[in-house]
Amino acid sequence: MIIDNIIVIIVAIILITYLSVNYVKKYAPLNLLFIAIGAFALGIYVPTVYYGTQVNILTQVLLLLGIFIVPTIGSIIQYKDISFGVKLLYTRAKKYYNLGKYNKCIATVEKILNKYEKTSEISLLLANCHYELEEYVEAKENLYDVINLDREYYIAYFKLGNILEKENDIDSAIDMYKRTLKIEPTFYDAYEALGILLAEEGKYSEAEKVYKKALEYHKQSYELLFNLAMIQLELSKTNDAEKNLELALTINPNIDEATYALGNIQMLKGDYSRALELYSEILKSETYGLKAYYKVAIIYVTKNEFDKAMSIIEYLISSDANYIDMIENEFVFNAMRGRIDALIEQRKEHNQLQILNEEEEVNQKKKNRKNWFGRADEQETEKESILYDDIDFDKVGFRKDTNNEE
Repeated sequence: MIIDNIIVIIVAIILITYLSVNYVKKYAPLNLLFIAIGAFALGIYVPTVYYGTQVNILTQVLLLLGIFIVPTIGSIIQYKDISFGVKLLYTRAKKYYNLGKYNKCIATVEKILNKYEKTSEISLLLANCHYELEEYVEAKENLYDVINLDREYYIAYFKLGNILEKENDIDSAIDMYKRTLKIEPTFYDAYEALGILLAEEGKYSEAEKVYKKALEYHKQSYELLFNLAMIQLELSKTNDAEKNLELALTINPNIDEATYALGNIQMLKGDYSRALELYSEILKSETYGLKAYYKVAIIYVTKNEFDKAMSIIEYLISSDANYIDMIENEFVFNAMRGRIDALIEQRKEHNQLQILNEEEEVNQKKKNRKNWFGRADEQETEKESILYDDIDFDKVGFRKDTNNEE
């Protein structure tokens, strides 16, 4: 009986050791469960044998399962190379990637590749990690591995296009985006990337075709509609651009870019009332507010409403000094050039006075610093110090007259 118990204990230890070695070798997280069950059961079994404790039949069955059956099943799975570990490792690697821990993701994938063959999914995951780390040579190598394993893996062509575009190999990038769409004609990102790249290359007619094709699959994309409208403006297809901008704003009324562009079209067509309506919608826009005010000022001058235009011009030049040059060079404002020039001259004098005041403030701080520290040498006070440059010595709560200190 004692020999039987010893044999059971020895077998349990061998199984646990085998599973532990395989855990280290293959990094199979499932082994941890087998090891934990076996070790727990063995921890209960050894004292019962040593002290001769009597246990009921159910406990004996559970101990048998924990000591022998479960570890044996785990060992057979490992021996037959039936592993669930690769899926768990791949899931972990994906988690690292999603968290932005790209080096950890690569290290985890390498553990998979130490035991298993490379798949297209694993190669793509490696490529994505290297891409995010800006290791484009390694990323391309893995993407070519993906394509060699699966010629229809369209994401690989798209990613190659991204890298080639970054490397300024524009023709090759365009080719990769086209291959992507040949395999997967509904892929939104490829349409967007291809359209933008063609537009940047000045191939507007081809870009227009790309966006129109994309809209067959993505009819509710206001981004595609806006991009298409911008291309059509380049092609002088103003009416088509106007229709597409209106469609984009129907889908999403909060596209300031589209509202501004549509306002420009209405202004060029001479429909000033409609243009003013559109510009008024974006006057509070952080990006397009001042631009809209500028166009409104032009419309008011065109309509001979000079007082309204003057109030807006005053607002513009007080808000952003860049508009001074724009207004000075805009021939439309020649109709009221005298009033504008006087205002601009006044504003320039104000700006110069502000600069002088700021310089005086800096000089005063230097003077305060000299008085504060009792420096007599004027040259020393000219030296800026990062230690107290931003301290207002007129407000700190210390006494200036150090001679009165006790």
